[in-house]
Amino acid sequence: MFLALALAAAAIACQAAEPVLKFNDKGELARPADYREWVFLTAGLGMTYGPNAPRAGQPAPFSNVFVNPDSYREFMQTGKWPNGTMFILEIRSALENVSINNGGRTQGDVVAVEASVKDTTRFPDGGWAYFGFDDRGGLKPAAAPFPRTASCYSCHSKNAAVEWSFTQFYPLQFDVAKRLGTVRADYDPNRKLEQ
Repeated sequence: MFLALALAAAAIACQAAEPVLKFNDKGELARPADYREWVFLTAGLGMTYGPNAPRAGQPAPFSNVFVNPDSYREFMQTGKWPNGTMFILEIRSALENVSINNGGRTQGDVVAVEASVKDTTRFPDGGWAYFGFDDRGGLKPAAAPFPRTASCYSCHSKNAAVEWSFTQFYPLQFDVAKRLGTVRADYDPNRKLEQ
């Protein structure tokens, strides 16, 4: 009995993980329904820009970053994000004076969901692409990549610490990248975003 259980567990462990990047026949990336079960990397407050920037008089939104577990494990060993990596940026409204809270902010509803993916075969010009799943009617189940002229490409390629990812905002992973020497040589921690 024990041997049968051990063999079954070994067979499950040896099975190839299902690819995270799923594209439909139109080339749209499927929004993963289970991303909140992935590895949580960081949360930010007021780090949004463009259409997701806070409106005048509104508190700055929260942003939560998740990455698929297989890519996380490989990064922690190598300091590099493997092909098939997907980051999810979940943007949530900030709420003030909720329940017993007398001055801080807590996270509210999802405002937008964006993705950053690494697939050097599908996206040979840099290997990364960016997607937005938000729509006027709510979240879309799939999204086409933003055009290569979108500002996210130039911003990530110029300002990201590791490849085209903002690993400088993921404290544990940034330490790994520094230790393993995978921080880009041209990364400048003093450079500010030009707006």
